[in-house]
Amino acid sequence: MKQRNVTDTWEIISKKVYWDRDVSLERWREGIATGHRSYFPDAVSIMSVAEFVYFYGADRFVDDWPTLRALLPEKIAKRSGAYDLVWSRLAGGGWNLKPVPDFNLMPERRRQFFVEVARSPGKNIYEVAKALGMQYRRAYDHAIKLIQEGKIRGADVVENGHRKKKLYPSYSQEIYRPLAPTGR
Repeated sequence: MKQRNVTDTWEIISKKVYWDRDVSLERWREGIATGHRSYFPDAVSIMSVAEFVYFYGADRFVDDWPTLRALLPEKIAKRSGAYDLVWSRLAGGGWNLKPVPDFNLMPERRRQFFVEVARSPGKNIYEVAKALGMQYRRAYDHAIKLIQEGKIRGADVVENGHRKKKLYPSYSQEIYRPLAPTGR
């Protein structure tokens, strides 16, 4: 990610986005964290990714973007690809990781499996298991669950007489739907 322009202060950026009102940085961060219907879509559509991540905070962005992305109106969500790429790079170290709403709710090892498939598309289950130091049976269970959820896709191939399931990131728009309310 490019370095933020040092002459751009929050006051300048906030006027660029919210030209008719004064928004403090702390209030803006709170509004973004809750997916505020005005602050959040306006920020994503007008701010650069570098500005957004800098002022929101990289760690918060990594933690919150998958859930927040699902809250974007469809018109703006279609233009959020750069945000998705930066999140993928920060969260998984690659460019193929999709910010699914339940990313932070996944069990740790399943999330690691998901990230590894995104980082190295085309590996079979055994290769992913080996890369993660995971038992094949556990890796198989994670693969099947992630395929059923539409987060990855599997392609059955035969190599040297052995049947294998190659794994790839899914690009389905279905994975961006918001999570159902939990009743809390």
